[in-house]
Amino acid sequence: MNRTSDRKKVSRECPICGETMEMDPWAITLSNKHYEQIHPEYQKWLKRWTRELLLIGLLGVLTLALSLGLFFPCGITCQSNPFEWVGFYELLAYTGVMGLLVFQYRQGLRRFERDWREGQGIVQTFGNTSEDEQILHLTGELCHQLNTPKLVPKKILWKDVVQVPIAETSANIEMPSDLVSTGKGNIVLPKRTQGVLTIEEWKPIIASSLIFMQWIRPKMVRTIELSVLGVLGYAVVTFLLLQHFGYGIYSYQGLALHPAILLTLGVALFVITGRYFLPEARQELLRADQKAAELYGKDTFVRALQKIDSMGFADVQKLEKKKKRSMYDKPSVAERLENLE
Repeated sequence: MNRTSDRKKVSRECPICGETMEMDPWAITLSNKHYEQIHPEYQKWLKRWTRELLLIGLLGVLTLALSLGLFFPCGITCQSNPFEWVGFYELLAYTGVMGLLVFQYRQGLRRFERDWREGQGIVQTFGNTSEDEQILHLTGELCHQLNTPKLVPKKILWKDVVQVPIAETSANIEMPSDLVSTGKGNIVLPKRTQGVLTIEEWKPIIASSLIFMQWIRPKMVRTIELSVLGVLGYAVVTFLLLQHFGYGIYSYQGLALHPAILLTLGVALFVITGRYFLPEARQELLRADQKAAELYGKDTFVRALQKIDSMGFADVQKLEKKKKRSMYDKPSVAERLENLE
């Protein structure tokens, strides 16, 4: 007799779409199938969040164990509870970090719920709507076709230069004429291309960017995670060494934990780890072009890129005329066209 058939299946409501799922109380495979088919981005995000929760938790336990095992005086151990030696502020900081992760989970779940509801409201584009409305509807449809519902935009921005925040300042980054950017509820398109392409020609351009974003976003998150973990590891090791040698954090040696030092280290790690992914990003964009051409038409894609190339935009010409091109440069329009042949 099959034991699995005797188990009572329970019903559970999906926290995002509200669909009722049948699941085995002893396993979560059925609910995972639902997430894989309907909410793949949520499943990836939840796995990443769980990994962060476990990592921070283990790091906190390891720090506590090292502090009690290596630096707790033996004489005091026999007289008092060792946990009284652990500072109130250390426990408060650890509790705050764990609370922040729980808050991050709640915010992330609400975001996926909101994106799902908004994505369900997307309708077919009509010929009499404005270019902006058509692009918004088109991008929303592409997001759901490509399983990127959280990139569904609510607002369209035409900008030739975008500001990227770096620490307390911001850097001006020129928008490439042959790419679009999506995120935070917006889609940003180069203003100089406004009115140049038809909606059908925008379709493979936007699709390629969305496919590329599926690859680059996790890499960016991983870059930030590695930078934060590097700074956190440096801070923990430095703090333990200061405690071991009897130096306070306000001593001269304690300058190693100055916020300016930690910020500089974090930026340096972000740049170094980011450059590690750049050569791969170049090839990934070309692969995204090929996939977009297969899904939405090679001829239309080629026509759109040729039209952009013929307009003589400064950024396109500058990249074409660059004599020494490194593996960190994005593919030029000519290279993207050659890749589609």
